[in-house]
Amino acid sequence: MVTAGAQGKGVQGPGSRARGRARRELLLGATVSLIAERGIAGVSHRAVAERAGVPLASTTYFFASLEEMVGEAVVHAVETELARLRAFREQLEAGDLTPAAAVDGFVDLVRGQSDESTVAQFEAYLAAARSETLQRHVQGLLAETRDLARAALRAAGVHDPAAAEAVVALLDGAALHRVAAPGADGSRTLARALRALVVGFTSLAAAETL
Repeated sequence: MVTAGAQGKGVQGPGSRARGRARRELLLGATVSLIAERGIAGVSHRAVAERAGVPLASTTYFFASLEEMVGEAVVHAVETELARLRAFREQLEAGDLTPAAAVDGFVDLVRGQSDESTVAQFEAYLAAARSETLQRHVQGLLAETRDLARAALRAAGVHDPAAAEAVVALLDGAALHRVAAPGADGSRTLARALRALVVGFTSLAAAETL
């Protein structure tokens, strides 16, 4: 995929496109690494180019702005996790998991996310308050996670839209604590909290029908 920064550069052959994709991947990986190491404030075109080992002009060739590069890097950082989310959602929608297995699956998703991508994700959350470009990327990530939460909750018989928001808040909180306090294993607490959330929303729905 050629972004806005690369539009109008002329027709490219398959070899050139492959090299272009490889260089773009290098830039995204370098950006993620810098975000995790220095925070978004420490990311610049020059720093990214140096970390990736490519010419400085490459950063503006592939990305229209620094914000666009940072936003796409965050999406790139969590793409593996998003792929796992999509596979997990397919299992949920196929009815292959019990409610208990769905909860355990959510916990495994949080535990399996790399520290680097988690730090980049939360850096983007904070910076999104000051950047419309980052807001769009962050909103996309949150929307996909909420969709998965809704699928899991439907499998458990919970249909309240607020429940999905609560699940995402729990998952993000657990992930943030995991990188903020390395070595602490909060997986059992997260699993119990998710089960309590399901029970609570189920009870609430029953009470509201009285």
